[in-house]
Amino acid sequence: MIGAGASIAGAGLGAYGDILKGQGTQAADVFKASMLEQAAERGRVAAVQTGAEYSRKIATDLGNIDAVRAAGHTDPTSPSGMAVRDYHENIGLSQKAIAVDNIMAQAQQQEAEAAYLRKAGAFALTTSYVSAAADIAKGAAQAFSPGSIGAS
Repeated sequence: MIGAGASIAGAGLGAYGDILKGQGTQAADVFKASMLEQAAERGRVAAVQTGAEYSRKIATDLGNIDAVRAAGHTDPTSPSGMAVRDYHENIGLSQKAIAVDNIMAQAQQQEAEAAYLRKAGAFALTTSYVSAAADIAKGAAQAFSPGSIGAS
């Protein structure tokens, strides 16, 4: 009987260890997910700030073009002057879109990684419960197997 009791106790301790391991893995994954979500939020703020900075720069550049043209007493409706202004505006808007889109893509990637880690942590915890149940079943089977009952 001592062997059966030891086998069951060992299975119980193994099961408890499996659960603690799953809880630890889940806690680590939740922490990492939280850090990624914070980084994604900072990224979204940075995207807004970057967009605003590019808008300011575009407005300044276009204002400078208009000032130079006005100082040269050129016709404000001149097709060539409008083309230069439009060209610079399009370059600025393109640069702005690329910069903001890249920052937002990084933030979205971080959010996706955070979601994955949260699911992985939940899966680790669930798996630990299944493993614990398997440990208990194995210990019980060993404790009450025909060979172990007569051995004590």
